[in-house]
Amino acid sequence: MKAMFLGKKAVCGFKASDAENLEAHVEIHLSSSSPRPAVKPKSLKTLSNMSNEATCMSCLVCGIQFNDIKKLNIHINGHFSVPNTPLSPDTCAMNNLDLICPVCTMIFHDAEFLQAHVNGHFSVPQTPVEELKDRKIAEEIELKGKHVKKLAEQREFETLQSEYGGIDDKNNYKKQSDKNLQKAVCKGQLSITAYYNNLADELECSAEEVDSGRSCTIGVLEKIKSYYTSAAQNVRCVWLCSTSSHYAASYGDRGWGCGYRNFQMLLSALAKNTTYKDLLFNGKMQIPSIEKIQQLIECAWQKEFDVEGCKQLDGGVVKTAKWIGATEIVAVLSSLKVKCQLIDFHHPTGANGTHPALFSWVKEYFHKPLSFKPPLYLQHHGHSRTIVGIEELQDASLRLLIFDPSTTKKQMQQFHSDIDDNLMRTLRRPLSAMKAKQYQIVAVVGTLSEHDYNESKLIRSDRVP
Repeated sequence: MKAMFLGKKAVCGFKASDAENLEAHVEIHLSSSSPRPAVKPKSLKTLSNMSNEATCMSCLVCGIQFNDIKKLNIHINGHFSVPNTPLSPDTCAMNNLDLICPVCTMIFHDAEFLQAHVNGHFSVPQTPVEELKDRKIAEEIELKGKHVKKLAEQREFETLQSEYGGIDDKNNYKKQSDKNLQKAVCKGQLSITAYYNNLADELECSAEEVDSGRSCTIGVLEKIKSYYTSAAQNVRCVWLCSTSSHYAASYGDRGWGCGYRNFQMLLSALAKNTTYKDLLFNGKMQIPSIEKIQQLIECAWQKEFDVEGCKQLDGGVVKTAKWIGATEIVAVLSSLKVKCQLIDFHHPTGANGTHPALFSWVKEYFHKPLSFKPPLYLQHHGHSRTIVGIEELQDASLRLLIFDPSTTKKQMQQFHSDIDDNLMRTLRRPLSAMKAKQYQIVAVVGTLSEHDYNESKLIRSDRVP
C-alpha cells in the first residue's frame, strides 16, 4: 500500500527530492517486517549519503543521534517493533531512550509496561495491554493501601499519645522528667527553686531500687471505711480490698508509667500479708522503684516467662519509657511464684458498649469470704487503674471504686479530711463510665507449686463471657 504524503515531506520531517524517494522512506515507518536490513534501494542510498556527509546521524522519528548506520537502523526498527521483535530494556538503555514512548513521548518507569504501551499504538491484538495495565494499577492500589494503613496507624498512635500523654519509648526516665518539669515551670505550676528540687529528687529516684514514696498516699482505704459506716448515702452495700496505698504519677513517668504505678499499688497490699511479704520482699516492706520493676520484668523474660510479650517490647524495658500492661504484671509475679488469674473481658456485654459482666465478676471477687483480698489490676486500651472495691446501690446498680495513678497526691490527700459524696466522685465509676472495647483484670489468687510454676511461663487468660 502506498504511503500518503503531502507535497514531498513525510510526517517525521524528512524531505525528499522526488515522490519515489519519499515513498521509500515512509515504507521504513510502516513496514511490518522486522528486523530490517538496510532499506533498498533509495532509502538506503539516502542514509548512506547521510553517513558520508556527517559523522552523526539523527533518528527520523525521535531525533536521537548516532554515528553508526547499523545502530541507527536497529533503533528505527525499534520504534515500530511487532510482538516477535520486542523493544528490550537493553536496547532502550543502549539507545538512551530512558523509558519514553517514541510515539507519544509518555514517560514510563517499567520497561515491560513501555513495550506493551508501544505495541498498543499499532493495535497488535496479541499484546495484553489492558491486562498488564490492570496489573500495574492493582499494584499501585496495593502500595497506596499500605501507605494509607501506615498513616492511619500513625494517627491512632498520635491520638493515644495525646489522650494519655504517651511518649516515644526512646526517651528514658530522666528525659521525660526534665521535659515535664520544664512544662510545669512554664505553666507557673512550679517555682525555679521547686524545679531544681524536683530535678534532684527524680534523679535520685531513678537510681534507687526502692521507691521513695514521694508520690504515695497511705491510709485512704481506712478513711473510706469510716465514711461508709456514717456518711454514705444511697449505698446498700460495699465490698473493699483488704488494703492498698495510692501511687500517683510523678513528673518522671507521667503519661507512660500507669502500669508501674498500679503494680506498686498491688504490691503495697501484698506487702501487708505475711505469705506474700516473705515471698516477694524477703520480709521487708519495700516497694520497688519503676526502674527496679523494669529489671524484674527483664528477669522474668530471661526465665522464659511471657516470651511473646518479650518480643513485642523488643526484649528490653530498662531505662525506657515503654508502656507495660497486664501480661507483664502476671509475668513478674509468676516468676516470683505468686499465682495470678488473668481475665479477658473481650467485648461489651451490655447496652451502649457497657460491661455488666465485668461489674458482676468484680462483685463476686470482693464478695468472697476470704481473710485477705488484694486489689485488682485493671487494664484497658492506653491506660490502667486499680480496683479497690465495689458499691451496690439501693436500686441494685453497681459502682466500681478505683485508684487512678493520674489522680494527684494532692487530690488523694483530701481523703484524710472529711469525706463527702462530692469527694467520692474521684473514686466512683458507674457502669456508664466504663465503655472501653476490652478490659483485662489481674487477680492475685495464691502461690505457685513447682509444677504450676513451669506451666505459668505461658501466659493464659480466662475469657468472659
